Amino acid sequence: MDQEPEYEITSRTTHHKRKIFKTYTQKSLHLIQSFSKATWKGSSYGATFMTMLLIISMGFDFHTGLGKAIDIVIFTLIAIPGTWLAVKIGLIIIGLIKKLPSLFIASILVSGIIIIYTLDQYRQLDNILPLAYTLLVVGIVIGGLVGYPLTNGLKKPVSIVLLTIGLIASGAFFYWLFTPGLEDYRSQMVVKPLSPVSSNPASSGNYSVQTFTYGSGNDKQRKEFSMQVDLKTQSVNASPMIGEWSKAREWFWGFKDTNVPLNGRVWMPEGKGEFPLVLIVHGNHKMEDFSDEGYDYLGELLASRGFITVSVDENFLNSSWSGGVAGDINGRAWMLLQHLQQIESFNQKKDTPFYQKVDMNEIALIGHSRGGQAAILAAKFNKLDRYPNNATMRFDFNYAIQTVIAIAPTDYQTLSDRKIEMNDVNYLLLHGSYDSDLSEFEGDRQYNGIQLTGGEDAIKAALYIDRANHGQFNTTWGDNDTYFPFTLLLNKKPLLKGEEQRQIAKTYVSGFLETTLHEDDSYKPMFEDYRYALKWLPKTTYISKYEDPSYSIFADYEEDVDVTTTSSPFIKVTAGSLLQWYEGELEYRRDKERANHGVFLKWDDSYSKNGHYTLNFSKPLQDPFNFNENSDLTFTAANLSEDESQESVDFSIKLSSNGESATVLLSDIMPLHPVLPVRHTKTIYFEEKRYGEPTEPVLQTFNIPISHFIEDNPSIDVKKIDTLTFQFDQPNGGTIFIDQIGVNQTN
Repeated sequence: MDQEPEYEITSRTTHHKRKIFKTYTQKSLHLIQSFSKATWKGSSYGATFMTMLLIISMGFDFHTGLGKAIDIVIFTLIAIPGTWLAVKIGLIIIGLIKKLPSLFIASILVSGIIIIYTLDQYRQLDNILPLAYTLLVVGIVIGGLVGYPLTNGLKKPVSIVLLTIGLIASGAFFYWLFTPGLEDYRSQMVVKPLSPVSSNPASSGNYSVQTFTYGSGNDKQRKEFSMQVDLKTQSVNASPMIGEWSKAREWFWGFKDTNVPLNGRVWMPEGKGEFPLVLIVHGNHKMEDFSDEGYDYLGELLASRGFITVSVDENFLNSSWSGGVAGDINGRAWMLLQHLQQIESFNQKKDTPFYQKVDMNEIALIGHSRGGQAAILAAKFNKLDRYPNNATMRFDFNYAIQTVIAIAPTDYQTLSDRKIEMNDVNYLLLHGSYDSDLSEFEGDRQYNGIQLTGGEDAIKAALYIDRANHGQFNTTWGDNDTYFPFTLLLNKKPLLKGEEQRQIAKTYVSGFLETTLHEDDSYKPMFEDYRYALKWLPKTTYISKYEDPSYSIFADYEEDVDVTTTSSPFIKVTAGSLLQWYEGELEYRRDKERANHGVFLKWDDSYSKNGHYTLNFSKPLQDPFNFNENSDLTFTAANLSEDESQESVDFSIKLSSNGESATVLLSDIMPLHPVLPVRHTKTIYFEEKRYGEPTEPVLQTFNIPISHFIEDNPSIDVKKIDTLTFQFDQPNGGTIFIDQIGVNQTN
C-alpha cells in the first residue's frame, strides 16, 4: 500500500494550526474591541454621571428661599439636561475639529504651546495667555486671508479681495505693534512754581573730574576691568549670600560665586580732599547688557560738585538666559559694603588716587530698582553684627552711611520675612508713574519704614514723577522696561524724554546730597515742597512727601480700628454728612500690602454741603504737638476720585479756639492733584492682567502755616486749639485719603 509522504502531512498540520490561531486571534480582537468600546462608553457615562451628581448635591446646600425640595429640583434640572446638552455640544465641536486638516490642527497645537512657553518668561501664565491667544488668532486670520489667493490664484475677484484685506490687516497689525502707543489725557492743573532759594543743583560744579576704574583685572567681558583696569582689587567670596550660580554663568564671566570681583567706575574731583563718598548701584537687567555704564551722567555731575562717585558693577548678579541668582538682593547689599571696605583700604595707600581723598564719615548709597532696595538693605546690614538669614555669618562694617537714595526700588521681604526698617538715615525716593517694570509704588513702604527719632538731624523725602518710566534713569536701559517682545506692547508715547527724566534725577539727587552730605540747608525747601524746584524741572505732574524731626504726628491711624480715636489719647474724632468714613490700608495698583493706614472720606455736594471730619482736642496740645505762630499744620492726602473724572478736589481746613475759628482753603496753599490714570500697554487685556488698576493713590504732604489762620482771624488763640476740621464745602464731591496729621515746628 502506497503511503503519503511525511512532509505533506506536516504541512497540512501546520496549515490547520495557523487557521485555528487566526480564527482565535480574530475572535480575541473582536472581544477586546467590544470590551474596549464598552469600557470607553461606560467611562464616558461615568464621568457624566459624576458631574450630574456633583451639581445635584449642591442643591442640598443651596438656599433660594423657595424650599429645599424646589432647590433640589432646580439643580437636578440643571444637572441632567444641562450636562447632557454640554456633552452633545462637545461632540459636535469635536466632529467639526476632526474634519479640519491634520496640518492645521497640528500647527495650532504646536504653535499655541510654543507661543505660551516663549512668552511665559516670568512664569505668570494668567498674564500672558490673552496675548498668546491674540497672536495665534492674528496669525490664523492673516494667514488664511493671504493663503487662499496664493493657493487658488489671483484670477478670481475673491482672491484679490482676500489678498488685499490680508495685506492691510498685516500692515495694520505690525504698525500697531511698532507704534509708540497712545497719548493719555491729563486735566490741566495749574501749579505755580515758587522762587528757588538756591542755585540749580543740576548745574556742573567747580571741580575738574578725573575718571578711572578699579577691578579684578581678570574680567572676560570688559577691558576696563581687565587689561585696562587702573587699580586692581581682590575678589570676595559671595557664596554665603547668594545661590544657584550656574555653569553657564561661570562660563560667561570666568569666575564662581566664591571669587566675585569688586569692579567700579570712579569719578573723582581733582583737588585736595577730603570728599564725601557716593556709591551708585544698578538693578536687575540682562547681565550681558552691562548696567553700570548707565550712570555716567550722575557721576560727572556729582564729582564736579565735590563728591567722589563710584558706579558699582554687579552685573554678574543680574538675570540672564541661563537663569537668575537666588538671594541676589542680599548679595547686592553685601557687595556694596565690600566696596566700602576696598575704598577704605585704597584711601590709606599712597600709591592710589584715593589716598587721603575720601571722607569716610560722609557716605551715601544710591540704588536703582533692585539696587534701590540693596542700598537701604546695605545700610541695615552696616549696623548689624550678624547676617539675619544665617547668624553664623558675622558682619563687621559700621561705616558712616548718612544718606540713602532709592530710584524706583523694589521692596521684597528679604530679612526673615520682615520689612526693612531704619532709624535716622537721610532717605530720598524717586519713582515714575509710567514705570512698567515696578508699576506699584513699592518704595513708599521703604519710606514709611524710615523712622526719624530726632537723634540725628535726618530728613526723608519722596518724589513721584508723572510720565517717568523705570529704565530712563539709566542710559543703558532706556525706555524698555521689560524684555523683547513685550517691549513692543509698552505704551511709550506719554513718556518723558530720557534727557528730561535724567534732568529730574540730577536735580533731586544732587540737591539731596548737597543738603545731607555738604550740609547746605538752602536746598531743603525743594524737598519739603517740590514747587521750589519747578523752574529746574521739565513740565509734568509731581507729587512729593517730606518729613524731618520737627514733624510731630498726632494722627497716623496705625493704632487701632476705632475710627473715633487717634494716636493721641486726648483727641476724639467726629464726622458728619459724609457718604463714606472709615479707616483702612491704602492700596497699590495690585494686591501687595502697602502697610500704610489712614482715613477714607467721601462726600457729594448734592447730598450735603456740610460734610466734615473733625479732630476734637480734650485739652490744649503740649510740646512737641502744640501750635504756635511759627508752626505749620501738616498732613498727607491723596485723591481717590474716579479716574474718568480727572477733576481736582478742594476743601477747607478750619481751626477753632474758645469760640473763634479761622479757615484756609486747601487750593490757596497747594492744589491736591487729580488722579493719574496710567495705561502701561497698548492692549487692554494684557494691561489688566499684568498691571491691575489704572490708578494708584500717591500721598502729597501739605504744610499750612498757622500764620494763614491768624490772617483769616487775628482773634484766634492758636495755642489753645480745641478742634481741627476738614470741611467739604466746595463745589463737586470727592473721595480722599488723609494720613499723618500733626504739627511742623518750623522754628
